[in-house]
Amino acid sequence: MTVKLAPRPANEEQRVKAVIKTGLIDAPDNTAFQVYCELAKDITGFDTASFSLFDADMQCNIANVGDDDDKPGSKGLRHENNICSYVLLDTEPLLMEDMSKDPIWKNHPEFLKGTAEWYGYAGFPVTNKDNFALGTLCMLHRSPKALNENQISLIKKITTNIALLIDAQVAQKEVTSQKILEALI
Repeated sequence: MTVKLAPRPANEEQRVKAVIKTGLIDAPDNTAFQVYCELAKDITGFDTASFSLFDADMQCNIANVGDDDDKPGSKGLRHENNICSYVLLDTEPLLMEDMSKDPIWKNHPEFLKGTAEWYGYAGFPVTNKDNFALGTLCMLHRSPKALNENQISLIKKITTNIALLIDAQVAQKEVTSQKILEALI
């Protein structure tokens, strides 16, 4: 059996380079991002919230709340049933009040087998200053659950802040590297 891949964004090569440049895939540090997951969970009332980055093949969990099995630094394959991978394809969130009734996702293997644990889903892209969707802020709920317009607006603000923090960290690393090079010369 082969695993099909989820579709990739049109700018995948540049997007992956931008993700790698963050340094967070190889050395995830959830301390700066954990608060955003906690805020998202509190604002939405969803059971879980997680922030992940996506390289070419894997989803890397950076921070989360509400799911003790999903540890920071854990990675999962970006296959066709990885719902969060699809969030990278659009600038708007992927919102499903009840995945079991969604025309596409009702055919997810977990629903077909009757083993689905999660029904409500809300996934928001985290897009950097160069307009690359580096990752996602995704929330899951054990029963159907929708977001109102105010909640959607607040979560979009959170994802903007996550992206700004990542951009600032990358810029700081570049400045530090440049200063070290100058000092060595």
